[in-house]
Amino acid sequence: MLETIASSSFGFWSIAVLIVVIDSVVLLAPGEFAFAFDRRGKAAVRAAASPYLIRSKDLSFALAFFARPFFVSSATMPDVSEEELAGLARRASQHRSVYLYSAVTAFLLLAAGPALTAFLGIPTALLIVLPALYANALVALIDVTLARRQFKLSGRALSSLAFELIVCPVLVTNLNKRLLDRSIVPNTLQLVGDDRALQSRIKANLEFHELPVPPMRLDQHG
Repeated sequence: MLETIASSSFGFWSIAVLIVVIDSVVLLAPGEFAFAFDRRGKAAVRAAASPYLIRSKDLSFALAFFARPFFVSSATMPDVSEEELAGLARRASQHRSVYLYSAVTAFLLLAAGPALTAFLGIPTALLIVLPALYANALVALIDVTLARRQFKLSGRALSSLAFELIVCPVLVTNLNKRLLDRSIVPNTLQLVGDDRALQSRIKANLEFHELPVPPMRLDQHG
């Protein structure tokens, strides 16, 4: 099957998309849940009652939060202050424009590349799209470097990011995964509030992991 894809005119784009999908995998420790802030600044938690596990970790995808920042919460962590949570929401809002580079990459891979291939052939399409991909990755890297303190990136993390984006610019699609900030990990049930349906999914998830669920925890937040 892979040989057929690779030998087709659209093989390059298919393989590039496959790389992006595989790269978007995020493995969450038992009891962890990814969440993002909506435009009103409210946290929205993603939770599957029956998670798919790899090496005892919950399989998630950064593409579920395409072109926007996301964070990690944990059902086993204590509540954070309202100020800390508001700070995370502000940070997500302030740096939302950085993730436009992900949207540009996705457009080049899913739309521009295949369309140019269909009309002009794969050599011409690559000649046009590849420089655009690299230019987009370079500008994204410069932007992130200028804001490295806000993203809390160490020198080592920044060097790793630079290497990955220069070697494979399609990975800019998952820029939010590379900029994931774990400096503040809120309690999941604190974020859920009184959403009974989501509470039930989280409780089922924790039982699936065989983690202890504090008997009063759901009531305290419900």
